[in-house]
Amino acid sequence: YNSRTMDEIEFVEPDEVPQPPEAVKIEELTARVYPDGRRVRVNVRVTPFLERPNLEFQVINSEGIEVASLSIVESMDHDFEMTVHLRGPQPSGRHTVRGELFYSPESPRRALETTFEV
Repeated sequence: YNSRTMDEIEFVEPDEVPQPPEAVKIEELTARVYPDGRRVRVNVRVTPFLERPNLEFQVINSEGIEVASLSIVESMDHDFEMTVHLRGPQPSGRHTVRGELFYSPESPRRALETTFEV
């Protein structure tokens, strides 16, 4: 006898089976600059998860100055995009987006970086 109702059955792709926290990481991080040069679309793909992770993102310019940051508390999605706005004077040159995934302040952080040109 199965006590699950039809509402509870979830169908997932074989490579999208939710994983425990120790197996979850940022799998893909890409950045694309909008034509105005001040906004960046960041695409993120995280290992499908059983427990919702926290994520923090920083954008650092070529001089090592943080020009954008973003925090996500207990992400509900494992594949998403967001737009970050670059602070300061008109951005130019190489920038780095660094994403960190973690579950609590004392848990290990798993990071991934990508670069883009403005």
